Amino acid sequence: MAAIHRAGTFPATIKTPLAPSEYSIIRVSFAQGQRLIVEKTAGDEGFETTDTEVVVKLTQEETLLFQPSAGSPMGAITGPMAYMQIRCYKSATDAPASAVWPIPVYDSLYQEVMGA
Repeated sequence: MAAIHRAGTFPATIKTPLAPSEYSIIRVSFAQGQRLIVEKTAGDEGFETTDTEVVVKLTQEETLLFQPSAGSPMGAITGPMAYMQIRCYKSATDAPASAVWPIPVYDSLYQEVMGA
């Protein structure tokens, strides 16, 4: 999985066990340092589905909520890796949770939100 670059956007595409339309709830969570940083569900900006996948996109503002992890080129102060997980709900006996994927976080050399 690619790294999150602070002040940049971050897309993630996740294949679900069933078609996303089969689930009544889908939640993608991003955490760092044992804290929930960003969550996305249907209807949120940057949350889309296809016939087989969920696509989430973190905004520039959202990626700035993370601390750079070790190895970041500008990371004088570093935090732990970030983590992402998707959970889906169809019924009480069909609510899969994915693995928890580690994602490194890097500073951008220019760390301001760009655009209007």
